[in-house]
Parts: sequence; structure tokens; C-alpha cells
Amino acid sequence: MLSNFPLLDIAIGLILIYTFLSLLTSELTEFITTMLRWRANHLQQGIMTLLGESSALRRDPAQFKNTITGRLYASSLISSMTQPFRRRRRAVGPSYLPAEVFADALLEVLQALPEVEQDQAQLQQGVNQSVNDLTRLIAKVEHSDQLPARLKKNLTLLAKRTQAQIQSSQQQMEQFRHEIALWYDHSMDRLSGTYRRNVKVFTVLIGFLLAVLINADSLYMLRRISENTATRTVIIQNAIQIEGCENDLSSSQCMEKMADLLDTTTIPIGWHPVNFQQQFPQLNPMYSLKAGLGWLLTGIAISMGSRFWFQILDQLIHVRETGEKPDSVEEQHSS
Repeated sequence: MLSNFPLLDIAIGLILIYTFLSLLTSELTEFITTMLRWRANHLQQGIMTLLGESSALRRDPAQFKNTITGRLYASSLISSMTQPFRRRRRAVGPSYLPAEVFADALLEVLQALPEVEQDQAQLQQGVNQSVNDLTRLIAKVEHSDQLPARLKKNLTLLAKRTQAQIQSSQQQMEQFRHEIALWYDHSMDRLSGTYRRNVKVFTVLIGFLLAVLINADSLYMLRRISENTATRTVIIQNAIQIEGCENDLSSSQCMEKMADLLDTTTIPIGWHPVNFQQQFPQLNPMYSLKAGLGWLLTGIAISMGSRFWFQILDQLIHVRETGEKPDSVEEQHSS
């Protein structure tokens, strides 16, 4: 056993606190994003950008209803996925939209565009109905004054790519649908990355506010844990209790273990008079700046996620239980 390794004990103590605070912050972040419908709003804004429409039109329900995105959300395929409640007099769309559903819904909207009379005679001369369907659809797109210019260009390119790849007229509409789905998937990959970065920044903010609220100053916690041997001993003795929670950290059983562990351990957090006096011995801006830096470090650490910290905690506990690696036989003989 590494019974005399204070740096490892200090690291375990800090990481244990970060793990618990990360669990609390992740639950709080998920609750706020769900209540504000961030995923649904972010998806809707991304679709409007994909279709070449201004996201500012989302603010006015009357204008949004006349957009291509509004018609898309009003289609039978997507409207059935819309949440039944309303917020600010506007129905909230789905948080996730499969590529196949998007492609089918967009084709439904495009098929509802007015026919192009000047091309109708030419379309009727075709001998294959599948070719006529795709050609008629592209004619609607190119001559429609209801579609953004960028959307017309993208759909025309996808149609030309379809016609170049597929010679069989019976499969061209299905391939065109597949091309739209791929186009949507590529855009959603970029959108998902942007959403994760936004949530990451928001999590840092929530973590910082939580650190201020409960006074979880990383610099102060580091100093207290390093100075208090009894606190480190209790943390190490009880930290083993949370082993086995790696599969579901947010389960009620694991949360109870974490809560019991923190209740039985003297954790240097909270606005206790003793903590306040040690953090702010004088009304000096330097102490306030130091505390603010400690809160910020806690917020950044919390944003790493509970699973990240638990994996490190689990490894450190195993290292401590295993002890130092024994010398090899050759080293023993040489010594």
C-alpha cells in the first residue's frame, strides 16, 4: 500500500469533489437545456441555415410559417414528432430529426410547389414516368420564387449528380432522396459539433456559478486537503465505496454513495465562517481575485464531465491499493 504518498491522496480528494460536482452540474445543465428546448431550437436554426433562410424569421410565427422550414415542420412527417405543448405561442419542433425523415419531408414540400406550365408539354413527352418525376421536380425548383437561391442551387446540383450516377430512371427519385439525406447528415455533423461547443461553454458557466454558490474554490480546497491529514485519511478510506459506479454514475445508488461519502468527510466547501475567514483574512482585492481564480478553475474542471474524473479517480485508487511495483529478480540479485 502507498500509505505515505500525500500527493496521490490530495489528487484523489480533489478529483472526488470534482466528480460529485460534475454529476450535479450535468444534471442541472440537462434540466436547463431541456426546459429551454435548446436542442430543438438549435436544430431548427441549423435547418434554416441549411435551406438558405435567415434564422431571424423564427422570431415571427407568421413569417416562419411561410418559410420552407416552416412548411417542412408543418409536413405530416415532422408535425407528428412535434412536442404537444406550446411555448410563446409557437409549437416546439423535435430535438432530433433523422435524415430519412428530413429527405421525405423536404420532397413533400417540393412536390407541393406550383407546376411549371411552360415545361409541362416537354415533360409529357417523356416515355418513362420516373424521369418525368425528377425532371418535373427540378423544373419546379428552378422556376419557383418561393425557394432561396442557395437552396435552388444545392438541389439542382444534387439532381444532376443523381442523373449522372443512376441511369435507371426508376431509381433516380430514390437516389435523389438518398442524396438529400447525405446532404442533411453532413450538415448535421457540423451542427452537432457547434452544439457541443456551445453546451461546453454553458457548462463552464454553470460550473462557475455553482462553485461561487457553494464556495468550491479549487485553490482553497487544494490547500486545505494538503494541510489536513485527517481529511485525506477519511477520503481515502471512503473513496472505495463508489467503485463499481462507472457504468451509470447518475444512478440513484451511486448518487447516494457519493452523498454519504461527502457527508462523512470534512470537505472544504461552503460558506462556513471558518472557510470564509481563511479565504478572505482581509478585505483585499488580491484575496477576491484568488478566490475568483479558484472558482473559475472549479468551473473548468467540472465541465470535463463526471465520467472523465471518475475514470481518473478509479485509476488512482487502484494505483494506491496496488502499491509500488516490486523490484525484478535481477534487480534484487544485483542489489
